[in-house]
Amino acid sequence: MEAYVSAKANPFSDGVAASAMRRLGGALHTACSSPADGAAREAMLLGSCEAGIAFSNSSVTLIHGMSRPLGASFHIPHGMCNAMLLPRVTAFSAGGAVKRYADAARLMGLCDEGAADIDAAMGIPDALQRVTSDLRVPTLEGFGIDEAVFRKAVPSMAQAALASGSPNNNPIVPTATEVEALYHEIWDVGVGLRARGEAAA
Repeated sequence: MEAYVSAKANPFSDGVAASAMRRLGGALHTACSSPADGAAREAMLLGSCEAGIAFSNSSVTLIHGMSRPLGASFHIPHGMCNAMLLPRVTAFSAGGAVKRYADAARLMGLCDEGAADIDAAMGIPDALQRVTSDLRVPTLEGFGIDEAVFRKAVPSMAQAALASGSPNNNPIVPTATEVEALYHEIWDVGVGLRARGEAAA
């Protein structure tokens, strides 16, 4: 998805990214719930390869920009870190590329095919949150991170995120203040998810 909404997206990366989203969206739940399902695992393997080819040719955006310093600071596996950030960063970004996010929602099966672009795009953050909750992606708190330590690290993580250059490819290019606010929001939303039993304890 990052490849598809990147400012550096191009016809080659678009085609590979679209194939990846379609393939991964159709296989993810099955691969996680039924690990012995060879077809689903094959689709995940191929889709992951396609996704890597796509963002290698269009670059990544704010999710990866924020993920790197978060993972480095708190020793969170890279893919998990991206999954933790995905819903809220997408909510921040979706208004900057409505048609692209609507396409992504349809490709991944996260909305009705006939949904209006604005509805598909604005609904994708909640749909992604349901996916990460269903797959028991931990919150920052659930991963064992201390809140005070996390909040103290936010300013330096925000600066590192911006210094990476990846946020400049985002549909909405954030300020340092906005990146800091997103980190804090991701913590706060996670606390609510855990309280409602919608995230891994």
